[in-house]
Amino acid sequence: MQLAWSSPQLEGSCSSSARLRVFAGDQAVAAEDLLSVVAQAPRLGDLAGFRSVRMSFTAGKLTLAVEEVDMHAQALSSAGSPRTITSKTSVSEHADAESLVVHDLLIRGRSILRRAS
Repeated sequence: MQLAWSSPQLEGSCSSSARLRVFAGDQAVAAEDLLSVVAQAPRLGDLAGFRSVRMSFTAGKLTLAVEEVDMHAQALSSAGSPRTITSKTSVSEHADAESLVVHDLLIRGRSILRRAS
């Protein structure tokens, strides 16, 4: 999947292994795994098939999680418009999404954005 970032600060924190390790500490491997799995999946529907990735939905936004790392994101249409996904059953309606905008990465419930500021 293609990843867009809601802020340059978030992108900078997640774009290199060294910077990610600073913010993720002992959860750096899980954070790298999550980012890698999401980036390598061709479409959102493919992510739904990974047992190691937990998927949940709140207020139309998507949370993808591995261990103690949560990625808050929103699927984008091919035109770049945000898609609202309300439940696991509605994932099938958006399974063809090839892009996500990442809003935050939480390590043990703490925002990488807050740590980076």
